[in-house]
Amino acid sequence: MKGWLIYDREGAARNRTFIDFWFSAAAKRGVDLELLFAEDPLPEQNPDFAVVRTIDPALSFRLEGRGIRVYNPASVSETCNDKWKTYQLASRLGVPFPKTEYIPDPAVMPSRTYPYVLKACAGHGGTQVFLVKNGEEEQAAKQALAGIPSVAQEPVSDLGKDLRVYVLGGEILAGMLRVSHTDFRSNFCLGGTAIPHALTEKERTIVKAFTEALPLGLAGIDLIYHEGEPVFNEIEDVVGCRMLYSQTEIDPVTLYLDRILERM
Repeated sequence: MKGWLIYDREGAARNRTFIDFWFSAAAKRGVDLELLFAEDPLPEQNPDFAVVRTIDPALSFRLEGRGIRVYNPASVSETCNDKWKTYQLASRLGVPFPKTEYIPDPAVMPSRTYPYVLKACAGHGGTQVFLVKNGEEEQAAKQALAGIPSVAQEPVSDLGKDLRVYVLGGEILAGMLRVSHTDFRSNFCLGGTAIPHALTEKERTIVKAFTEALPLGLAGIDLIYHEGEPVFNEIEDVVGCRMLYSQTEIDPVTLYLDRILERM
C-alpha cells in the first residue's frame, strides 16, 4: 500500500512531530508513506491514497482527478475552508449560528453597528479574525482584510470560550473545551487552555448534522456559546491535534490511518 502525506513547507516545519506520528503508524502497518510538498510537482505514479495536510482545495481536486482517494475529500476542503460556504451549509441544515453577512471586500464595507466580528472567509487557526468595538478598530480590521473576501458576524455573548469536537468519519472522537481569559479567541495555539468535555445532547445534534452532510475524514467542528447555548462556528479541515495528544490518550493518526486502510 502506497500513500502520500502532503504539506506545504511551512506547515511541515511546524508539524514535524505530527509527521513523525504518521510515519510511525504507517511503518507498523506496512504502508509505504511518502512526504510531499504542495509547492513541488507531483510524482507521475499514483499512490493508493493521499492525506492532504495543507489548505489547498484545488490540489485536492487535482489529485481526485487523477483517480487518487483523498483525505479529507476535495468537497470537504472546498466547503470547510470557505467560511461563507460553510455558513450556507449550516443554514441549509437548520443549524444555529450567529447572524452573518458576506463581505466581498471589507475595505469598501460601510460602517456597521458595534460590536461585530470581521473574519476572512479563508482564515484558520484564529488568524484574520477581528472583534470590532469602535471606529479605530474598524479601520484597522478593514485595512488588514482589504481585498479579502470576509464575513461580518454578530458576536456571541460568551466570548473567549469554544468547543472543538474532533470527528473521524461519522464518529465523535472527543470534545475539547477551550477557554481564554485574555482574548476573545480561545484557540489552543493562541494560548487558550483546553480540557476534555462530555458533549451535551444539543452539542451532539449540531455535530451530527455536519457529519451526516459531509464525507469527513478527520476534522474539527467548532461550537461557540451564546447565552449558554451552543451555536456553530466553523469546521477545521486540516485540524490540529495537539490538544488530543496532550490532554487525552487518543491517537488520532493511528485511528485515521486504520480508517483509510479499512476503506481501501
